[in-house]
Amino acid sequence: MTSEVKELPEKFIGSFKLNRSINWFLRKMISFASVTKVFSHSDETKGAYNLCNLSSKKNAIYKNWKLEEEFQAEGLDGKMHKIKFYFDPATESLKETHIRVDDPNDHGETYTYTVDGDTLALSMANGKISCKRYFIRE
Repeated sequence: MTSEVKELPEKFIGSFKLNRSINWFLRKMISFASVTKVFSHSDETKGAYNLCNLSSKKNAIYKNWKLEEEFQAEGLDGKMHKIKFYFDPATESLKETHIRVDDPNDHGETYTYTVDGDTLALSMANGKISCKRYFIRE
């Protein structure tokens, strides 16, 4: 996926707390999925962003990432992931892809974020299984 967008729209910047989920079974399977997501501009790297996934079980903090640039970081499952963010201007969505570094057969997960007013919608997909979570801006 290639886009010319190198900046994340301001509507994605902020702190969003989990409000509700759809597909209870998958929600239980992905119990590490966070309850608060905080997107911010990096204070350290121009044109970069931070994402804090805050939960009662574990936090995952991704600092100084840029759109369309892959980096490695520890995921909520405690394993190292190759992570990449893309913004699609046609759908006004932010996509976050994860592939586990130590698993050559990993097909990865895709997290797709959209913002409507003060609601951040997150669609998660892993193979043929998917679910949605909704967060409210704090």
